[in-house]
Amino acid sequence: MAKTISTVLPTYQRDRQEWRRNILRSVRRAARSAGVHYDRDDRFEVVVLLYLSKGKRLAIHDVDNRLKDILDALQGRFRGSESLGRHHRLIENDNKISRVVIEKQPIPKRFGEDADDAGGRLLIRPYKPHHWPLQTTKGNKFIKPRKPKA
Repeated sequence: MAKTISTVLPTYQRDRQEWRRNILRSVRRAARSAGVHYDRDDRFEVVVLLYLSKGKRLAIHDVDNRLKDILDALQGRFRGSESLGRHHRLIENDNKISRVVIEKQPIPKRFGEDADDAGGRLLIRPYKPHHWPLQTTKGNKFIKPRKPKA
């Protein structure tokens, strides 16, 4: 059974709650068409390519705030604690997301500024541990960090 969802992000909207709803609709549609269903204990990796209008919008939007909107959308969370029922969410809780990669770029010319699907791309897939440059290793094996001496 497929476990990866790839979809187009809707164009960013000033009404962030509506943008979240549109993200969830897009992701649920992609999950349905791919036959993807996640279990409560699944861990995830989320990859986001976020397109924003050139100029002020691209400059002022922080990736961490837009990422929060996207992750809240996947959980069906709107306006703080307001959320959809369990069966509408894609992910039960974003604490199941172990890895995130996000990048913002100007909207490519091929989309145009008013396109509904010019928000970028979103990929959600099962998490697999990665080797990181800052992680201590010996050969191909991870080394557990030593506990600091008291």
